[in-house]
Amino acid sequence: MNPTVRAHNLIGLMEDLVDLLERENALLERPRSRELGPVIEEKQALFKLYEEQVHALANDNDFAAALEPELKARLKEVGTRFEDLAKINERKLKLAAQASQRIVDHIADAARKAAGHVEGYGQSGASRDAGARSAPVALNRSC
Repeated sequence: MNPTVRAHNLIGLMEDLVDLLERENALLERPRSRELGPVIEEKQALFKLYEEQVHALANDNDFAAALEPELKARLKEVGTRFEDLAKINERKLKLAAQASQRIVDHIADAARKAAGHVEGYGQSGASRDAGARSAPVALNRSC
């Protein structure tokens, strides 16, 4: 494939990823957004295509040399915007994961406290101290 066509394909793909990252970053501002699932699926598909194109270009030593200066500049501009949004996205995803983990930790702690002290029975049928156990907990998506 001709380097100019490859560059235009890559620019188009990165512009799609930029748009998608902007949407995902906005959705990450709203907790429990149901719109996030389809965006994540779309992102995975686009990133797979992006990785394939970048891998193919990594093996083409003449690609950059064959491009017009304007096309190189456009590729660099879109690439910079893509990298900036990807870093923001990574930070937002880490924060969301940490917040989710804190919620799970609080629920587990509350379950342990709610269970209190539970006695068990030994082999002889006599009561024995079984130590603290967690109460059973069930979660659903409406939480």
